[in-house]
Amino acid sequence: MLRPFLILPIAFICAALPALCQQGNRPAALQIIPQPLSVAVRDGYFFLKADTRIYFPDGKADWETAAQYIGVLAKAPTGFDLKTEAYAKAPDQIQNNTIYFLPDNTIQGEEGYKLDIQPEHIRIRARSAKGAFYAVQTLRQLFPASFNTPAPEPYAEWLAPCCTIEDAPRFQYRGLHLDVGRHFFPVPFIKRYIDLLAMHKLNTFHWHLTEDQGWRIEIKKYPKLQTVASCRKETLVGRKYDQTTATFDGKEYCGFYTQEEIKDVVEYARRRFVNIIPEIEMPGHAQAALSAYPELGCTGGPYEAATSWGVFPEVFCAGNEQTFEFIDNVLKEVCALFPGPYVHIGGDECPKDRWKACPKCQKRMKAEGLKDEHELQSYFIQRAEKMLAKQGKKLIGWDEILEGGLAPTATVMSWRGIEGGIAAAKQHHDVIMTPGEYCYFDHYQGDPETEPLAIGGYTTLEKVYAYEPIPAELSAEEAKYILGTQANVWTEYMETSEYVEYMVFPRLCAMAEVAWTAKELKNWPGFITRLRNHLSRLDLMKVNYSKAHLDVVPAYTAGKVSLKIADPMMQIHYTTDGTEPEAPSAVFSTPFALKESATVKAAAFVGRQKTGKTTTVQYLVHKAAGKPYTMSNQADKYTGDGAYALTNGVMGSTKNRNAWLGLSEREIDPVIDLGAPTEFKRVTIHYLNDKTSWIYPPRSAELLVSEDGKIFTSLDKKDIDADKMTGLSIGMVAFDLSAGKAHYLKIVLKPYGIIPDGAAGAGNGAWLFADEVIVE
Repeated sequence: MLRPFLILPIAFICAALPALCQQGNRPAALQIIPQPLSVAVRDGYFFLKADTRIYFPDGKADWETAAQYIGVLAKAPTGFDLKTEAYAKAPDQIQNNTIYFLPDNTIQGEEGYKLDIQPEHIRIRARSAKGAFYAVQTLRQLFPASFNTPAPEPYAEWLAPCCTIEDAPRFQYRGLHLDVGRHFFPVPFIKRYIDLLAMHKLNTFHWHLTEDQGWRIEIKKYPKLQTVASCRKETLVGRKYDQTTATFDGKEYCGFYTQEEIKDVVEYARRRFVNIIPEIEMPGHAQAALSAYPELGCTGGPYEAATSWGVFPEVFCAGNEQTFEFIDNVLKEVCALFPGPYVHIGGDECPKDRWKACPKCQKRMKAEGLKDEHELQSYFIQRAEKMLAKQGKKLIGWDEILEGGLAPTATVMSWRGIEGGIAAAKQHHDVIMTPGEYCYFDHYQGDPETEPLAIGGYTTLEKVYAYEPIPAELSAEEAKYILGTQANVWTEYMETSEYVEYMVFPRLCAMAEVAWTAKELKNWPGFITRLRNHLSRLDLMKVNYSKAHLDVVPAYTAGKVSLKIADPMMQIHYTTDGTEPEAPSAVFSTPFALKESATVKAAAFVGRQKTGKTTTVQYLVHKAAGKPYTMSNQADKYTGDGAYALTNGVMGSTKNRNAWLGLSEREIDPVIDLGAPTEFKRVTIHYLNDKTSWIYPPRSAELLVSEDGKIFTSLDKKDIDADKMTGLSIGMVAFDLSAGKAHYLKIVLKPYGIIPDGAAGAGNGAWLFADEVIVE
């Protein structure tokens, strides 16, 4: 169950800031998400009435679908049963009290539209019904927020401001993903998910249907996928740090969608102009499938669906022809269910250990002239591509499908950063950008110390909004291969649909603007202003969105504390004595220094009312706090949130990875400039141990001193028995001296090296995470 972090609803904020929200039941200035290309507002309003007529072009069923959607939206809040009628020829004179849908080949792109609202009527022009549908999504945002309520509002005035809006999307692919393999979600929620996706002008639902932990789609030719592979015997409770700390709930967990249910969802999505891309994982993430058909694995089993999270060694046997017969038959049924052009085959995180030891796989490699197991994976993917081509489908895979050679017509989803997308685009392959740093909505979005359990990472609303899908490394010609972008929702720790909504919203609002809005029109202050109004719609739709963007975020630079919040209309009140901030507390305006260690608490206020949860940070003031340092190796991913990560007075925790500075296979060696020769008796540095996340203790730690920052003398060195450390923990190396004095201090942490066989991430370089150097 989620903690009630935000005491006051967004509706309260609107009450306190009426100029920025809707006045009574009348729309405020146009607050549309995603931001349209152009908006021209005029005086007056169009009033939607019970007898308003909606007209669409005769003989165009998809236009009728778009037109009918107004009635679908209006039915619950207004009680109106709006009628739609076909017209054979567009009239020269538009009747009063009408909404007309008008095909127009001059409109930009098949998803572009022009929405013209007059007091007497509304005209929606588009090249295709898709564009008309997105005009409807804009129109719904122009009516009062209560247009989104599921309950009737009998005394409301349903008015939309007169305006002309011309709009078209920046990218043709705008996607949202959902993993139903780790946790299964019922059909009603899948439909609600599609509704919310369409509301934000996204056009693709990526349905991740198979995983190590469960197979979720009925395949009639292989009934054991339903009776065996759709179930796991139990599920991990909380995090797993090693086998000695893992606990399980002891409850069988099952679930799959029948083919009839899938057909129903596909039709539901079609009526919202959403294409569904099914994902059938191969050759890795196959443990659930192998539990039902063990003959398809390299060892022959027995196997069982995974009960915890991670990457598992069991994969489809690439040397067994039965494997490809199975995949071909599965894909035939999948392709028949999903009318869209794409099928996603995964292709990610496929360990090669079983293939290396499998006689059948080695025989296949020799027969096909493949030099290594990466090329064997490419062979596997290319066979899947040919199977899909026979069904008239195109293949999409995660960026690992680049390894060993890319299948000729494959589209790449770049998730491990942007490099895979760059490589694929330079090879003239279509790309969908979905780098984890910006697009993974299973990451924390607020302070991990106070947020519900998530997989890790830290991806705020503002960070999502700042994402630019076209890498600067691409030429204008290569950039044409970037089809668009997608947000991904992996559900290891999302057991309920409410939790999924909490992790998706409002970050999806930001991603919608990244995908739809022209780059030059993106503007963070404008977005956050429009978001206030948009959240009132989500309130009425009972969307369980996060309010982490209302949290105060502390920062520490050059010995001073600064406080910021995403919404500039909020005022920050704070204390430095550990008491709760209230309206009379100090108001933050400029960074402030601390003379001694203190607990800073801060919260956002509207007027005298607190709007969010309190942020609490313990600052340690010591001789190195706020001092600058240099390192031989620079962190580019785990930066500790700034240049003062190791000297900012804040200790990282086991949950909050943002404070840690991390490097892979490289030593951490800060040279701290104390500003002048300084006496000290004790120096400590901290490191993180979390081997399931590939984070290992250092092999050794050494303390050195210098007067000029160039020639260093070693004072002490300590070896660390990294192999004996288990579980999740924070280690400390302490250098105790009778007396010391130096202008510069240097600490060298030697990395662990290559992760040993049998451990998570075996064969990869271990990460080294360090934090706060304390000098006393």
